[in-house]
Amino acid sequence: MNILKELYYGNIVPTEKCAKLNSEVTELLKLLNRNEEKLTATLTEEQKENFEKYKDCNREIFEICEREAFLNGFRLGARIIIESVNQ
Repeated sequence: MNILKELYYGNIVPTEKCAKLNSEVTELLKLLNRNEEKLTATLTEEQKENFEKYKDCNREIFEICEREAFLNGFRLGARIIIESVNQ
């Protein structure tokens, strides 16, 4: 089966493959988690709810940006292929 059919039938799901986290990112994630734990320990219940809403919005923005980056990369790759075939 060709790659487009595999993609169509859901046999290829690009979003399932996460990038391997290098040590720099791993350390930043640990730091982020430690700082979040320290921060939430000082918040009231209402502040915690607001912070969760903030994180949800931030997560949505990140997902939109990731999707757009994926689409832009895919479009660029397609244009490169088309141009290389036409030359």
